[in-house]
Amino acid sequence: MKYLFKKQFLTPMIVMTGMLSLPATGFTQDFTAENYETPEMMEFTPDFIKAEDVKKMIDAGDSSFVLVDNAPAMAFEEEHIPDAISFPFVAQITPPVNLPRNKTLIMYCPCGPDDADSIAMAKQLRMFGYFRVKILHGGWFEWLDKGYPIFEKEAGAEDA
Repeated sequence: MKYLFKKQFLTPMIVMTGMLSLPATGFTQDFTAENYETPEMMEFTPDFIKAEDVKKMIDAGDSSFVLVDNAPAMAFEEEHIPDAISFPFVAQITPPVNLPRNKTLIMYCPCGPDDADSIAMAKQLRMFGYFRVKILHGGWFEWLDKGYPIFEKEAGAEDA
C-alpha cells in the first residue's frame, strides 16, 4: 500500500510541483548591485543642460540625444526646436512609452523659467527606466531668447 501511494500520488505531485515552479524562475529578478536601486538612488534630482550646450551638440551633428518637446500637441505643430519630437506633458504617463532608450532625452517645455512640466515628465520617465534624461534649462523661452533656430508652421498653411 505504501509503495502504491508513493508511485501513484507522491511522485506525480513532486514532478508537477517542479514543473509549475520552472516558469516562475525565468521571471525572477536578479537583485545584484548593478541593477538594484536603493531608496537614495530613487530620489530624483533634475539634470539640467544649457541651451548653448544643446546648440553646440546640434551644430556638431551629435546623434547621442533627442530633443523632447513637452508642449501640447497643437503648440508643437505650430512651432518647436528643429528635429524635436512631441511628447506632451501629462500628469501621469501610461505605457507604452514611445521614446528611444538608446539616446539621452533632452526635455523642454514652454512653462517658464522653472521648467516644472519637463521636470515632472523626467521624474515619471525615470520610473519607466529612462535614466539618461536632461532638462533644457529655461526651456522653450530660453531657446527663443538666445535667437536659436525654430521650426514654425507656415502662415496660412492648412492642416492636411
